[in-house]
Amino acid sequence: MRGAAAFALLWGLLTGLGGSARAELELIPERVPQAVFAGGKRLVSVKVRNPAALAIQAQLRSRIYQASAATLAPLEGIRPWKALSLPAGQTAVESFEAEIPQVRGETAFQIVFFDGEKQLGSIQLRAFPHDLLKALPTLAGEQPVGVMDPDAQLEPALKLFPTTRFNEVEDLSASEATLIIIAPMSARSQPAGLAAAVKKKAANGAAIVWIQSAGRESAFCTYLVPEGSGRIVVAPASAIADFSDSPRAQLNLVWLGELATGKKTLELPADPSP
Repeated sequence: MRGAAAFALLWGLLTGLGGSARAELELIPERVPQAVFAGGKRLVSVKVRNPAALAIQAQLRSRIYQASAATLAPLEGIRPWKALSLPAGQTAVESFEAEIPQVRGETAFQIVFFDGEKQLGSIQLRAFPHDLLKALPTLAGEQPVGVMDPDAQLEPALKLFPTTRFNEVEDLSASEATLIIIAPMSARSQPAGLAAAVKKKAANGAAIVWIQSAGRESAFCTYLVPEGSGRIVVAPASAIADFSDSPRAQLNLVWLGELATGKKTLELPADPSP
């Protein structure tokens, strides 16, 4: 019995070590699909974890698919990516360069990763065209979009369509713009009397999006202030973070413009799906 017990213990130790040695990387998916602009090489974050008690050496490979409602269409064959050494119990965030084709509208992609021949998992990606801001001139009507952006927070994305730039409060007050965007700015850059000018402009019918600088944000997300026949939408700078390179930031600005012009309204959160 003693010999059998010793053998069982030794076998357990050996198989336990073997199991650790054969452990594989885990791909940690994002809760929300990453968003990129289409038409070129884009960096995508990939998070992997080593759950084993030993270091893992992996030969990572990848394949990109374009997704539709029912199918996944491969855009390329399986390609080598990189060799990765990950210590026991560690997590790493790697940057993967994905070649994304041009798209006409929001398009879903899936990137599948392999360790050798073994599939580790996939990450979801959403690609967008570069003309997301084209809705702003439509919201503005016959007049160019008015922009006050002394710290160039919205450049160069807003150069894609005509705008009227305001450097002083007097410029804003005298403008005929019906949609005005005020970018985040430092206290030193903000002209005196801006709040009063914004209130008066809205009272005369203008739609104004006023994005607060990071240092001035309160404990709010976005709120709307009706003023006379116009509206002022106040939003935090985080809504447009990384503006030139972020599709979601640009879509957020369009949504804020729709709120200010009355094309959209603030709504209660929807009930979760069953």
